[in-house]
Amino acid sequence: LEGDLRTAETYMRSAVQQPNADSRVRQNLALVVGLQGRFDEAEKIASQELSPEQAQANIAYLRQMLAQQNAWSQLKDQDKGKAKVATN
Repeated sequence: LEGDLRTAETYMRSAVQQPNADSRVRQNLALVVGLQGRFDEAEKIASQELSPEQAQANIAYLRQMLAQQNAWSQLKDQDKGKAKVATN
């Protein structure tokens, strides 16, 4: 499911409905939803078992990770652009 967050979400939503689903499963669903940029929904899912403060902290951390990843991607793209200019 790597890179296929929609399919991962479908599986996680199904897993959450299972009688033996534990907190880990629900928090993984929150993660998958958050990775798709749906932070409010992810926080709502996370806060079903966590304190509001902990759910907010988890989603803030996720936002920070994604922002850092985007920053690295932008730098990589800039470097590729510079390399093309240098070779032309």
